[in-house]
Amino acid sequence: MDPLPPIPTPAAQRWREFRIQVLPLLVFLCILLAVALMWRNFVQPSGVVGQVEAIQANVISLQDGEVTKLLVSRFDTVVQDQELGHVTTADPDFIAKSLGRIRADLKLLQARMNLDEVRNDQSYEQLKMDLLGAKVDRELAFHNMIVASNQLRQTQSLFDGKIESPLQLEIAKATFEGYRSEMENRGEFIKALEKTLADFQRPPEATGSPSAVDEAIRAQEAELQATLKPTTLKAPIDGVVSIIYRRAGEKVVRGEPILVISAPDSNRIVGYVRQPVRLIPTTNDTVIVSTRNQKRQIASAPIIKVGTQMEMINPALLSIDSNRVEFGLPILVTVPAGMNVVPGEFVDLSIRYSKR
Repeated sequence: MDPLPPIPTPAAQRWREFRIQVLPLLVFLCILLAVALMWRNFVQPSGVVGQVEAIQANVISLQDGEVTKLLVSRFDTVVQDQELGHVTTADPDFIAKSLGRIRADLKLLQARMNLDEVRNDQSYEQLKMDLLGAKVDRELAFHNMIVASNQLRQTQSLFDGKIESPLQLEIAKATFEGYRSEMENRGEFIKALEKTLADFQRPPEATGSPSAVDEAIRAQEAELQATLKPTTLKAPIDGVVSIIYRRAGEKVVRGEPILVISAPDSNRIVGYVRQPVRLIPTTNDTVIVSTRNQKRQIASAPIIKVGTQMEMINPALLSIDSNRVEFGLPILVTVPAGMNVVPGEFVDLSIRYSKR
């Protein structure tokens, strides 16, 4: 008896068995693969975070003043040393008041110098009178010494003839020595006065003259007029005007930024190795740079510098919680060639350590 031919299985039956036995397994594997890819590319937390370095330069005023003209607006492209505006550091009223104060000070100085000249003249004349009086006193002491000398000789003769007593002889000697000492001291005093008069210096009369005062006022006026000239603001770097803090007509103080100019591109990334740091990276290691946008860019770049201490990480790099504070070890990485990133953009980094 011949075997019966196998009964063919309908296609619908086979599809039913495939949907029941195989399709769930395939769907599960596909979902598992998709979850792994999503975790790797979008969800997986990064141990190293970074930010494309933003290069900015502040345009500031070196003096207090007023912005009189602003030649650029926000997002304008500028080049280095381009004129951006003008700042006036003073106004005419200020100049007039300053000149009035300076003129009053110089007039007061002139009056004081004139008074000093009068006092010097009086002192000079007083020294001359003192010198004349000292000479008169010395002449008087000289004549008194001569009289005392004659009296001493007379007393000595009478004492030798046993007419005068020893006391009268001692009185005569003391009188003579007193006048002689007085004459010598008067001579020393006269020498000192003559030396003082020889060294006496009068201030030149031209110092306090009206012409000198006028010349000083003109010099101060020229200096203040120079400060009145507008200060030109120039671009320190090539870039784009990203922020304008002060407009034309606003007052500014010294050191206050007026404009901020940002460079249009950057070639470095500042990364932070989050704690705990298992191994300190070196310039021999490389980094895998991943952008955070939907179409991720991934490329390798070398580490060019490594920081020496922990620094605070920008909280926006870590999470949406701006109160979160974390410290990490900073590293400097070059932007991979061909990677399209914007200065200030956040990126994720993964270090590939070389063999140690």
